[in-house]
Amino acid sequence: MGTALHGQQALHEQFVPRLVGLHHTDGYQVPFAYPAGAPVVRVVGGRGSGKTALIGAVHDAYSGRIPLARADLAAPGFGEPGVSDLDDEAANASRITQLFYVLAYRLGLDVRHFGRPLSFPRLSLGLLVVTAWRPPGSGEHDVRPADLRRAEADLRAIVTAEDPDTRRRRESLGRWFDLVTDNLPLVLSAVPGLDTIAGVVLDTARNQLVRGEPDKGALAWWGDRLTAAQGYQGDSLQRLFQFVRVFRRLDDRRRTAEEHLVAALLADIDAGYGRLRRLNRKPRPLLLLDNAHTGPGPALLALLEGAFGPGGRDTTRPVVLATQLGRTGRHPPLGELAGTAAPAERPLVVGIPDVGSTEIARMLGTVDYPEHLPRLVARYGGGRAAAARILADTAVRRVGEDGTLDTADLLDEASGELLAALLPDPVQRERLVLLSAAEDPGTRQALWTYAHPEDHTADLAAARIREADAHRAASCLDGDRALDLLLRHRFAATTPYERWRDTHLRLRSLCDPRGDTPLVHSLALGRADEVVVALHHRYTVTPPERWLATLNTVCAAPHPRPGHPPPPAAALSCTACGSDAPDPVHEAVARLVPLLWRLSDPLTLAPREDQLTTVRIALETLYGNRAAHAAYREASTAWPARLRAGTQAPRLPVPEGAAP
Repeated sequence: MGTALHGQQALHEQFVPRLVGLHHTDGYQVPFAYPAGAPVVRVVGGRGSGKTALIGAVHDAYSGRIPLARADLAAPGFGEPGVSDLDDEAANASRITQLFYVLAYRLGLDVRHFGRPLSFPRLSLGLLVVTAWRPPGSGEHDVRPADLRRAEADLRAIVTAEDPDTRRRRESLGRWFDLVTDNLPLVLSAVPGLDTIAGVVLDTARNQLVRGEPDKGALAWWGDRLTAAQGYQGDSLQRLFQFVRVFRRLDDRRRTAEEHLVAALLADIDAGYGRLRRLNRKPRPLLLLDNAHTGPGPALLALLEGAFGPGGRDTTRPVVLATQLGRTGRHPPLGELAGTAAPAERPLVVGIPDVGSTEIARMLGTVDYPEHLPRLVARYGGGRAAAARILADTAVRRVGEDGTLDTADLLDEASGELLAALLPDPVQRERLVLLSAAEDPGTRQALWTYAHPEDHTADLAAARIREADAHRAASCLDGDRALDLLLRHRFAATTPYERWRDTHLRLRSLCDPRGDTPLVHSLALGRADEVVVALHHRYTVTPPERWLATLNTVCAAPHPRPGHPPPPAAALSCTACGSDAPDPVHEAVARLVPLLWRLSDPLTLAPREDQLTTVRIALETLYGNRAAHAAYREASTAWPARLRAGTQAPRLPVPEGAAP
């Protein structure tokens, strides 16, 4: 059994069955959502969102029931055991052709109760010539056995003849093909391990070459495909061998050659179904492409989408389900595919939804966990199924072992695994942990130089930061709040307190004193009195909406590790008070700042009602029944409610244009 799905059941249990035409568990047929052929379906999700789990669940549901090929485009050999990757484009191989071998091999496996397995005569002919045929004048160093070179030379003379003898050509083709298959490991040396499955795929081509006629079957398809207008001459076989020159051009012409190979794949699938299987509504074949944002994935999807065309009731197209790393908010959620939905978009792009509180509670099971623990899991998990699972499993284990749960200990144990899943490069990951301490982008370079004096030049420090940011961007995690919280926690957990304190002191000294960032670092250092005095002064000169936004930003300041007492209170005079005794506004700000900072600690599960009352009263005091301060009145109602629901600074709502 694969990993449990969260929020993806609409696709797995309803939409895919209507694409394929077969129920995901039972054997009965399902009406096609797209009788004329389904669009390519792209499923977009972030790291750990459950993309691979979805592919695995669909694979498990249909494996052995329909022609099916699964490929992980980020795995060595696309997940085919024993097959290596093609490092660089070779004259006789590309990542696309390597993938075609894998897909054709898996789609052609025997399927019980399906009838004759699919075969790929058109594709195998195209793959054979681009893989094994070496046109004259290629300039490549030839290490192939002498008998294979002689067979190729003999075949070349016959193929290029204007009026070749049919019997001699078949005999020559047979000799050359047999020698190619005998030497496949050498012919496919650019892709070690591919020869075994390639031999199975290419075996289909032998009958076409030795027994077929140039104007019939798969050869005729190639002859019709490679037209005189494209520069091809002669009969179908001659045109096929001329096709090699196009593929061997390592430029845009190779893309044209790969378009022909995609067309061959689709034509073979369509021919394999035929009229009888269509009349019997046989389920469609299924291509599952995981991590299609990597390797040849983008190019292959573009080729498939370009080749699908409008389709028709007399055409069978495979169902293509591809997962890609990306931001889900830009696309309709999977839930819209429930019921009888059949969106018309081509390609059809949907996003994996965030894991919700119901799924998190299910992960936590029946263990006696703190009431609001799902809120913390959601906060640090960022809606990602894998992250929520790591946090939930860690919490369940600690409650089972200790009978209680400390949220700081929970994050200490889980944060390393969470960050490794989100940021795979350990070097860039550690850089981002350090840089998380800098609130102001302008101080990040100074922080790096402070922590890494060996990178003493500005250019070198800037390059290190760009590399770390690029790694984060490649994971589609720019601006991700949950990742920011994890990085901050990791920095505090792995940095000695004295170093953590000195880092924030250093950063505070580098900030523009007129901005909000110095107050953030002051509050992180526990100097709440300094922050209160500064905010009281700003209260007198700043519009309420701007003041609330500043309070929101400042009270999201990082927290030191538990057990480190704040510095002793300094004797500060507040110029805004107008006297030695604090006025009601100062006292309200003094209550609000430390409390809101504490309630916005990401490790806090839930506020108490008396704390929410304190927040409300403090904001009402700032309102003071003055029309110009209506924003404080709105916040006095909205903020306690949002805090109760789990919202924390800096995401508390700031009224805009509040009415009196």
